[in-house]
Amino acid sequence: MKVRRWEGRAEDQFIQLTEGMVPAETLEDPVDSDDFTVEQLGPRHELVTVAPGGHRVALVLPGHPEQRFVGLGARHGLHVDQAGRRVQLGADRAYTGPDCPPDMLDVGGIPQGDYAPVPFVLCSRGWAAWIENDGSGVRFDLGDEVVLSVRSASGPLKVHLFTQRTPAARLRAFLEYTGSLPPVLPEWAYGFWKSRDVYPHQTDAEADWAGHRRHGIALDAIVLDSPWATQYNTWEFNPHQFPDARGYVSKLREDGVRTVVWVAPWVNLDSREGQYPPDDESARLHREPAPNYEPEHFVRGADGEPLVSKWWMGKGSPVDFTSPAAERWWREQAKRVLELGVEGIKADDGEGWYFPDDVQFADGRTGAEFAWGHGLAYRRSMQRALDEVHPGTGVLFGRPGWTGQQAVGVTWGGDQPSDFWSLKTLVAATLNAAASGFSNWSHDVGGYLGERLVSRATKELLARWVQFGCFTPLMQAHSRFEQEAWTYDDELLDLYREHVLLHERLVPYIRAAAATAQRTGLPIIRPLALTDPSDVRGWSIADAYGFGPSFWVAPVLEDGARSVHVDLPRGDWIEVATGRHVHGGGEVDADAPLHRVPLWVRRGALIVTYPAEHVARGLGDTPEHERPLEATLWGEPTCGRAKVRLADGTTIRYDRGEWTVPPDRPVVFEERN
Repeated sequence: MKVRRWEGRAEDQFIQLTEGMVPAETLEDPVDSDDFTVEQLGPRHELVTVAPGGHRVALVLPGHPEQRFVGLGARHGLHVDQAGRRVQLGADRAYTGPDCPPDMLDVGGIPQGDYAPVPFVLCSRGWAAWIENDGSGVRFDLGDEVVLSVRSASGPLKVHLFTQRTPAARLRAFLEYTGSLPPVLPEWAYGFWKSRDVYPHQTDAEADWAGHRRHGIALDAIVLDSPWATQYNTWEFNPHQFPDARGYVSKLREDGVRTVVWVAPWVNLDSREGQYPPDDESARLHREPAPNYEPEHFVRGADGEPLVSKWWMGKGSPVDFTSPAAERWWREQAKRVLELGVEGIKADDGEGWYFPDDVQFADGRTGAEFAWGHGLAYRRSMQRALDEVHPGTGVLFGRPGWTGQQAVGVTWGGDQPSDFWSLKTLVAATLNAAASGFSNWSHDVGGYLGERLVSRATKELLARWVQFGCFTPLMQAHSRFEQEAWTYDDELLDLYREHVLLHERLVPYIRAAAATAQRTGLPIIRPLALTDPSDVRGWSIADAYGFGPSFWVAPVLEDGARSVHVDLPRGDWIEVATGRHVHGGGEVDADAPLHRVPLWVRRGALIVTYPAEHVARGLGDTPEHERPLEATLWGEPTCGRAKVRLADGTTIRYDRGEWTVPPDRPVVFEERN
């Protein structure tokens, strides 16, 4: 190991329209030294510390031609393996898909929001590294040398090196040390949620709910995305848009459907550039400063005055969550809405892009030191509000990432265009997010931004995205355009309904995997690198993954494809659609007609689900321990025994033809050979 320093300056450029950061620095020739300290923090855990100095400071580790790397948060790209890349976190995503103009391709693509970065990486050669830093400019150069660096303005370089025997053990050590083990969330957090970019009026939101009921699609929550409030962000329902907000929330809740409201951590002086309903009174409100604009609660600029910036919903100031008074002020406003019966918060925004290096937080840190730590403080505040009003049942749905955010609510993958390139990169991002400790994960089924940003997803794309969403911890559909299943055709409607229902049935299986994640850090979605690290394929597979302990899923990621070529993990597998037994460890071909996602189950696996008729409308309010179950044994287990422990503690055992279950739990058994 050695230390490397550069003099220079940062020249990053933020593209507000796409929330993309273009990283740039002017650096002088580096100077190498060995001025670092090493502290043993525990078995197989070292902390290497380098004092700040110059513009950028790095720890340099030897490279290796066979090193592979996964992690670093949700890395949107066509590859999972990050070897050979230079990644500046928060500035490492660009659209280079089929609709990217050639002149933009020449400069690396259209910069997009790098929503959920994490300064943690797993290496195939027996180590992992976490950079303990919350500033902008954290960089991982994973080439012939491994160069882990920060800008000196963010403080000392602190690199934690984990050398536990397996990648899963190294991930667990990182999550335990940072307090980032993911929680087991309420059942409805793993169900099916629906939203639109804008519900112009309460009647439109009611129509969406009614559409799911009319067409027999299970539903657990409606998300009222932006806008729903009088201005950004007042925590007050707009009476011209929702004339009976309490009644609306209550009516849905009586039908077993929860309400989630969107928010961003800004209070606006001018909301005209945001979204608002088409009526004149709503337009008038959005021209006015938000009535809860209280300057003492905001992040401050270098001049000591509240930071005022343009963001994608207008012009305003970000809340300073390092101030106990500001956090309490914001949380109490949220609680007023939650007390109406709202049970979820969609905590959008919160990434570090909007904080220049010289801004001041109330706890004394600068933007250079804390820009990317702000999102965790924001999420914790919102989770605290939910816990105080709906203890044990409220759910947070957040966008930003960084160290610690794995432990708070569900994270979703941000904004994607509606094309197959974006679906493909989202699957890769999901795998790297999982390798970074995100277990409670979701995405916008169908893509949020639309095809070429001007029209909804095609039928084929929506079908394939629904199938990926089915095998994601939370299945959530959201778009700028009309992407309700019943607006396409009967074939798509049937496919959509069937996959939503399958996802609902899998909730006990998903939550059992979530309980494993809470104990061990092993996420619900499982890249092969975490479950069989000696299989070199696992460090590069970007189009298939483990879903819990027993499924292997291969989403269809090519337009028009009716078959897939899949790397199957070692072991014995059963193809779910055909019952065909397959020996893993190599490549297999599988048919993939439009109505089916290629799926395998490990031979001998015991899969516990809910009966279809029990969740056909959604999860509703039946207490988890009272729900009926179905237990399916897929092939004879190698040792003749199998056992499942659900998140509520229910244990089901199979032992050479004999089943054991709690006496008061209704269970239907099936054996498939």
